Amino acid sequence: MSNLSKILRGLAALGVAIGLGTLIGWLVSRQGDVTPIAVPATNQPLAVVPQGAEAPTPEPAPVTPKPPAVKVIKHQDPAFADWEQNLDDILLGDDDENGKADKILALIPNAPPEAQHELAQHLVNMLQDDHYDGAAGMLTNSATPADVSDVLMNDLLNRSNTLKLPLLLAIARNNDHPLKDEALNLLGLLTQEDDGTNWDQWSSTIDTWLQDNPQ
Repeated sequence: MSNLSKILRGLAALGVAIGLGTLIGWLVSRQGDVTPIAVPATNQPLAVVPQGAEAPTPEPAPVTPKPPAVKVIKHQDPAFADWEQNLDDILLGDDDENGKADKILALIPNAPPEAQHELAQHLVNMLQDDHYDGAAGMLTNSATPADVSDVLMNDLLNRSNTLKLPLLLAIARNNDHPLKDEALNLLGLLTQEDDGTNWDQWSSTIDTWLQDNPQ
């Protein structure tokens, strides 16, 4: 019996050993099936805010003040600030017509554009043929406003031929004058001649024509 008992104990010990070996082998084989969890690395340091302390408030960006707007004030001669009142003073003044015409003529360049046409109308109503030099200079000037030039040109057609034709020739031969074509056409209509742009020939034609048509 003692021998049989020893044999059974040996067999039991052998079985336990075989079972432990199988278990250990199974555990080792399972380690290859488990994928380790990768933890991403970071180079950014973690901000640690002390407990109980508030995060700092960023300071606002400095604001650059805008420069004040510059108000442009156009200079205006006080003598021409109220052209209507100035015109009334001239018309009601004691000057003769030529004197009034000279003062109105002086008002035109400084008056507002909408007033220049009306002033020109008063001017031609005052002007006499023997006092036309100032108006003639304004009419032949290519820089004179169109409204004023139109009034003076229409008035010129009612003047004497000795005044009218030389001024028409002066305008026609000025390449910069906006009324040069109109003046040349008027010369042809009045004299019934066509000298083109031969200004010397036009001067001769006008002199001959005026001998027979002075008025």
